[in-house]
Formats: sequence, structure tokens, C-alpha cells
Amino acid sequence: MNLPFLCTFAFVWSSVLAATVNRIIGGEETAPHELPYQVSLQWNYSNDTIPPMHFCGGAVLTDSWILTAAHCKTSYTADGYIEVVAGAHDILNRGEVNQRRKIERIITHERYCGTVCPYDIALIRVSEPFVLGDTVKAIRLPALNETFQGSALVSGWGSTTPAIVPEYPDKLRKVVLPLVDYDECRQLWYDVSHLADTNVCAGPEDGSKSSCSADSGGPLVTMNGTRASEEPVLIGLVSWGPYPCASPWRPNIFTGVAYFVDWIEQHLKMGPREEEKEEQPQ
Repeated sequence: MNLPFLCTFAFVWSSVLAATVNRIIGGEETAPHELPYQVSLQWNYSNDTIPPMHFCGGAVLTDSWILTAAHCKTSYTADGYIEVVAGAHDILNRGEVNQRRKIERIITHERYCGTVCPYDIALIRVSEPFVLGDTVKAIRLPALNETFQGSALVSGWGSTTPAIVPEYPDKLRKVVLPLVDYDECRQLWYDVSHLADTNVCAGPEDGSKSSCSADSGGPLVTMNGTRASEEPVLIGLVSWGPYPCASPWRPNIFTGVAYFVDWIEQHLKMGPREEEKEEQPQ
């Protein structure tokens, strides 16, 4: 599947921002509904002749809330809108049974700068609750400031090649990435200023496995073998990485969810009136 260039997963070539795209490289196709917490963010063109375009991923937190990257708050046409699709596997199969919802609200972190930087996290409230079950399930949040070691699983419909012109899959894919110690990651990304201690790093030294364009906002989770663990915990959200994707000695960078648990829970507990009050200028 060839799609237009997607401005979603931020890539950095040395210290220069080169592009904004995202993908799964070196992975494999998932079984249908193997990862029921995964969602696809799609741009609906409000045109029946143009199918919605996948551009970012996300994770189900509750029947009404999705967690994704702040840089996934975007638009492509004046009269289009974002939809959240849960229970999807083959995103080009219009006959596939899934759950499609419009967005009621997007809350980006107040300290997010709007480009490649820390605090790349956002909450989405959908207009109508999802029906949770075997094909759509909420994922567990980590404990506040919890740290992880070993390997983790990242998934998405992002590009499967590091080519300048990306190639996007129709069906959801996954790949296992080794988690990289922050101090080591800091040394490997010595020439950038936007790596923060709220980030999580993951990826093999040889760059053979990676997330890439259209994987942005997608979940990095705890795993068991080559599959997500029975009750996976959300470690991170795809944020940015090297250009081209899958570059040696350049691990992928994720927003570390454990550092934002208080922020997430604060907004999940707020009612609509409290949210409106919070947004009023002081």
C-alpha cells in the first residue's frame, strides 16, 4: 500500500530535523485482533470516493479514552476530520468489522512544544464509547515512574522499509525491540538536545528492527516471547527516531508513559465542566 508522505513520526538526521514519518521495520504481521489495545488514527476526507488515511497509532485506555503522541494532533484537509478505529487489522478492508469513532476532544500535554521535543503525549476522548470485548481491550498503565528492562513489543501500520518513498502495509504489524538504557541512549544521541529523561529508548544496535512513519503514537508494551504479555503494560508511545528509519546506533525514542501517569489520571477523572474550566484563560 502506497500512501502520501505522512507527517507523523519525527525523524532526525544527526542534529537536524529531516522529516516526520513512522513505521514497523523488520517485524511481522500480527494475527487478527492479537493486540486489541491498538488503534488506528485515520483522516476522514468527508468524501466517499477517498478512503480514510491511516496516519498514527494509539492505545485504548478506557472505553472513551485513547492515548497517543501529541504530534498526532494534525489535519490534512479543511473539511476532513480525525477518526479513531479500534478492533482493526486490515485497514484497507472496508468489509472488516471494527469500531470507528469521531473525536470529541484532544488534550495535548501543556509542555509539549509542537515539534520534536519531550512531553509528546496526548489524550483523545471519543464521541461515543467503544464496546470493549475480545477485539477491543484497554491496556494497563504502568506505575508512576516505573522502569523496564529487557525487550518490548511495538506495533503499527507504519512503513516497512527505510526507503525515501515509504511502503505501508494493509495489516497490523509488530516487532520486538531491546530496551536501551537511558545513559547509553544519551551517548548514542549525543548530537541532539531534545532527548529527555522522560523518554524511553529501544532498538537493536544494527538498526535491523525499528518503528517508522505512521507508527507515531503507537504502543510499546511489555511482552512474553514474541507476543504481548497476557496483561500487557504500556511502556511508551512512538515519538521520534533517526532518518532514515532503522539506522545503526540510533535507537527509536518513545514517550515514557510511566512519567505521565499522574497527568493521565488527572484528566481521566475530570468531567466536561472541569475540563472547560481548566481551559479558560486566567
